[in-house]
Amino acid sequence: MSSYPEQVPKTSSMDKFVFSLSVSSGVKSDLQAQLESLNSRIDRIVNEVLVGDLPLVKFVLQTSHDKKELKKFAKAIDRVADLIETHDKIESKLTVIQAAEKDPEWLALTFGDFSHEIENDISSLTED
Repeated sequence: MSSYPEQVPKTSSMDKFVFSLSVSSGVKSDLQAQLESLNSRIDRIVNEVLVGDLPLVKFVLQTSHDKKELKKFAKAIDRVADLIETHDKIESKLTVIQAAEKDPEWLALTFGDFSHEIENDISSLTED
């Protein structure tokens, strides 16, 4: 007489199992479909996000696929993006000042408004 309920066999260990090639082929096609979908999404991102007409994401992915490294890189770019605009503005202002220090005459002739001086010079000539 068998005991009721039937006993469920103990779980099998993961170091011994029956391998079925026919079962793996079904899993294989599912994995291939998932991989194709992921490749399509990755390719869209890599090919559509260009920096100065360069696919920089593609170059970064050639160096690493490590999630932590990629997240660290993304955070660094995000932080630099907040600073770089201000950096560039200050740098361009400094360049103007350095140009003025090196060649003040050029700066005066290039940006000076001498319309009042011309009128004053003409007035002073006619007064003399």
